[in-house]
Amino acid sequence: MAVKYKSLTAFLVLVALLSGSYVAVMKLAGEAGQYLAQAYMLIPALSALITRAFFDRRKFTDANLRLGHLKHYLRFWLFSLGIVLLYFVSYTLLGAGEWDLSGSTFLTNLSQQLAATGQDINDTLPPGMTPRTMLLLFFVGGLTVFNVLPGLITGFGEEFGWRGLMFPRLYEIRPWVAFVLGGVIWYAWHLPLALVVPQQVAPSSNEQLMLIVPMAIGAICTFTYLAYVYVKTRSIFVTALAHIVMNNASASLGYVFVLRNPFLANLGMVVVMLVVVALLFVTGELRVFKTLTPDAPSTLEL
Repeated sequence: MAVKYKSLTAFLVLVALLSGSYVAVMKLAGEAGQYLAQAYMLIPALSALITRAFFDRRKFTDANLRLGHLKHYLRFWLFSLGIVLLYFVSYTLLGAGEWDLSGSTFLTNLSQQLAATGQDINDTLPPGMTPRTMLLLFFVGGLTVFNVLPGLITGFGEEFGWRGLMFPRLYEIRPWVAFVLGGVIWYAWHLPLALVVPQQVAPSSNEQLMLIVPMAIGAICTFTYLAYVYVKTRSIFVTALAHIVMNNASASLGYVFVLRNPFLANLGMVVVMLVVVALLFVTGELRVFKTLTPDAPSTLEL
């Protein structure tokens, strides 16, 4: 094994071993395994921590564990929110579902799911809290405060590993390797979650096969966007926020959007991310990656 690839190889091996072991634990836990899924997001950070401590010659010197500028948090919070809004615009235009601003459909489905396990939705709520009030709280929180804690922790769990370590090490091989292979690896790492986390509406087997290539392309584009945030801001925490905003905002809007066709929704998501990367390219923003080349300055002018 070449010395220059020691860090990257160690990270990928650790991610594979830890992720595989954890998925096995979630499967053994049965239905309760889905409640362990959030901790799965911490595996890339744990793998990166071990790699930097024992296998990476640069240790933590280029880990970008800096808070960054407040303006960047606000900018990429809003930018990520805008991307998610475009997701749902595409869902609507493609006929992937319809809006239910009352949230009644979501609450009905949730009640039925809980009833199937012998629980009553009202028994799971704090005293004096109604299901509709709780839904409103989670809807607003997912767009705002829930993106900070604990969301920022799970966002950091992915970003410290994928964008903070894997991306720059892959970039040293070839830029296209960093974007394409990095995006594919990131996409593949998420797939085992489908084995333990139930989906509200799952694509058919044929649709899943047809979506492999488009979803991989969408993952590459999303990977590129988050890598752009990381290199632009030189802060792993801003990148983590941008990531978790996309996740939480998608969940929040999902409370008031009834998904009927996940195949069309996934296609819409891919198209949106292609547009995002195209805009970054046209506006010259992707030139920021040139700072990762060996002869480029070590800091960015922000």
